[in-house]
Amino acid sequence: MTKKVIAYLLLFYVFLLNTTIAYAEPTIICTSAVLIDASTGTILAEKNANKKMYPASLTKIMTAILAIEMGDLSDVIKVDDATPYEITGSHIALEPGEMLTLKDMLYALMLPSANDAALAIAKYYGKTEKEFVKLMNDKAKDLGAYNTHFVNPHGLHDDNHYTTAADLALITRYAMKNETFREIVKTVKYEVKPTNKKSEPRNFKNLNKLICNSGYGQICVDGINIGPEYEYATGVKTGYTPEAGNTLVASAEKNGTELIAVAMQGESLEMYQDAHNLFNYGFDEYESTTLINKNTFVQNIKIENGDSKEISAIAENGFKTLIKKDSAKEIESKIVINDITPPLEANSIVGKIDFMQGKEVIGSVNLITPTQVKSTLTEKSGGGLLLSIAKFIGAVIIFTLSAVLLFKIYNDVRIKINRKKRRRRYNS
Repeated sequence: MTKKVIAYLLLFYVFLLNTTIAYAEPTIICTSAVLIDASTGTILAEKNANKKMYPASLTKIMTAILAIEMGDLSDVIKVDDATPYEITGSHIALEPGEMLTLKDMLYALMLPSANDAALAIAKYYGKTEKEFVKLMNDKAKDLGAYNTHFVNPHGLHDDNHYTTAADLALITRYAMKNETFREIVKTVKYEVKPTNKKSEPRNFKNLNKLICNSGYGQICVDGINIGPEYEYATGVKTGYTPEAGNTLVASAEKNGTELIAVAMQGESLEMYQDAHNLFNYGFDEYESTTLINKNTFVQNIKIENGDSKEISAIAENGFKTLIKKDSAKEIESKIVINDITPPLEANSIVGKIDFMQGKEVIGSVNLITPTQVKSTLTEKSGGGLLLSIAKFIGAVIIFTLSAVLLFKIYNDVRIKINRKKRRRRYNS
């Protein structure tokens, strides 16, 4: 009996062990979601990531990064007479003729999600809202967000104003490379000083509960009810309209690994629960691995007709990526060397190294030569000597022919002159 009990316990232990190793995909409640590695853009988990969705105020991510790139934080934006009355929804009560810096407008845009600030920014940098929206769409296409179409800079509903979770992750990944943007979206509180129209300061609080949870609502993560605040969160933006539901783009960083999560069309706090599950999955299941460092020697390459018989190939840049834990041994490298003909300048590209997981290339790094290589034609091949002799013989022939031609012309002229002299003497 005891042996049977022990056997059953061992089988149960093996079952649990296997269950732990085969970690389940993260639970996603919202209609659409995606988790990506911020470093490489690799998708780690997704649900309907390419489904067209309404972004609501997640639109302001694009508005913010465009304004940051086009302007200076000290720019003074004057609100026109129409803007305060053209928008609905969240706002900071801008008044006609009121003047705020771009910095203040950006914090109003991203923390309390002010629609009036979005419109004021668009009109200032695009001259008109329509022209600024065109810039937004152009930027989206440049970034590869081909399933995105903006109609306004704030995200108030329009049937033709749409994007996808995958596109928003792509846009956010780009925006988070900008230090000004990063600083704004992780800020908990911000104060705007009195303006020419307001005698009292305005105080903004970040609506993103991953950054700052000011309510009492809870979410369920791994069977435990907790607040939505996330220890490793670094941004980014929330949104809501009746048509879009609750939407969220979030970023988090832990032990050098940065992830971006998008959750769209949820109810209540569901997007925060999805963000927790996605981040926990990413950090638990993946690890950041450096596959090669900058200037790492890769191999020597033999060359012909150079002042060196071989050159070193080194990595032009380092390559770091996120991979499933304990899967580093599955990654292979493939070196591709170009056809090399001297001369070569230092840091010339001589090939590349591809990193592969199975049949998929997960990254590539150019290989360069750190030294200059001059071209030489060796006398051993006879090419240089024969070419020199041929040039010399050619020069001699050309000189000889030129001399003969000049001598003939001189002789003909001399003969004609002598004939004329003899005729004159004869006639006289």
